[in-house]
Amino acid sequence: MSDTTNKKIHLLNVIIFCSLLLLGGIASMAMKKEKVSVMENRKLASFPEYTDSTFWKGKYFKEIEAWYADNFPFRDKWIDLSGKIRSKFGYESSEIKMYDETNDADANLKTKDTTKEKINNGPLPDDGATGEVKKRVFVFKNRAFEMFGGGAAMGKSYADVINSYHKLLSPGIQVYNLIIPVALEFEITEKYANMQKPNRPAIENIYNSEDPAIKKVWAIDSIRPHRSEYIYFNTDHHWTSLGAYYAYKAFCVTAGLTPVNLDTVASKVKPAFLGSLYRLTRDEGLKNNPDSVRYYLFRDSLNFYTGNATIGNWTRSKMYGEGASGPNSYSVFLQGDLPIVKMETQHKNGRKIAVVKESYGNAFACFLINNYEKVVVVDQRYYTGDFINMLKAEGINELLFINNIFAAHTPFHIEKIKGLRK
Repeated sequence: MSDTTNKKIHLLNVIIFCSLLLLGGIASMAMKKEKVSVMENRKLASFPEYTDSTFWKGKYFKEIEAWYADNFPFRDKWIDLSGKIRSKFGYESSEIKMYDETNDADANLKTKDTTKEKINNGPLPDDGATGEVKKRVFVFKNRAFEMFGGGAAMGKSYADVINSYHKLLSPGIQVYNLIIPVALEFEITEKYANMQKPNRPAIENIYNSEDPAIKKVWAIDSIRPHRSEYIYFNTDHHWTSLGAYYAYKAFCVTAGLTPVNLDTVASKVKPAFLGSLYRLTRDEGLKNNPDSVRYYLFRDSLNFYTGNATIGNWTRSKMYGEGASGPNSYSVFLQGDLPIVKMETQHKNGRKIAVVKESYGNAFACFLINNYEKVVVVDQRYYTGDFINMLKAEGINELLFINNIFAAHTPFHIEKIKGLRK
């Protein structure tokens, strides 16, 4: 190739490269700017306001860089394409697909003969299906699972906090505790049994550490017989309303209540829900296995209120956030993670319960309007009011702590629950 031809090729490359940069810049400036990324379920960066302070600290141009990255043309499509390309780098064998060195799944465990009792209470028999660990999430059969690994000492710390409320509030208020198992507890096969700690011993450790007068709800035993049903989402870390219903039935047994029969209740469904674990992994199999969010339209008349830190300051609202959609579909329950809400029903049985929860409790608490005169729901992460005096002001005589097993073994949640008792 002659020097002249070579120079022309280099010049053409420079022209094409600069043209692409120019067109990208023009498109970025001209295209409509979105405020929220539906794919990532977060607010996008806005163009920064200039100040001398941010300029001299070097923050101004970093904020411009963040704004440009968030508003790059067809950003979501590029991210989706990137995920597809990265997935092609995984090594796939007949046993397990490995994407990085942190994947410590044992692909060499042999299939064992499994008794009916073990099938019902432990890992399922190996069926040849393979899984992968991706972004600390176990992706298996086009579903995503968080892997529990909490220790006994942390579980006891959680129990100690629940005990402190029982000591403070008894005998006037009956305290309940319900620990929600993780989805992988019911889907894991023998081949991957070492991917997480069994949930039941961890729950038993907490319950055994609590005062005998605290009523413990064995939701895990109520859910397990329904392990083949749609009780947890495929792409999200929450349970479905059906999973919450089986826990509610277990609570009714413990609390001496009659559960509502779902066969008599109409429902609505929000389709095409890709949840938190899909957003984390961007796994193509999860994308092709989207969820739906079902919520039940109970016949009981209901007054629903949202509140704040001020005791008695209630605003009339609705129990379901009908506007929730897409990646926010789970927020249909109780309108999402509000600090405090109240539900008053036509039941005049004198039973008034407060529920202290994280987001798993949203789907659960809706069922309680079928049994209680009043239900007050407090999110342990966001409520900043005087919790104890609020219980007195609302005439609460029952108190349920409901947390998923991760929250019950996490210092953040334990401290938040403890902090309500100020």
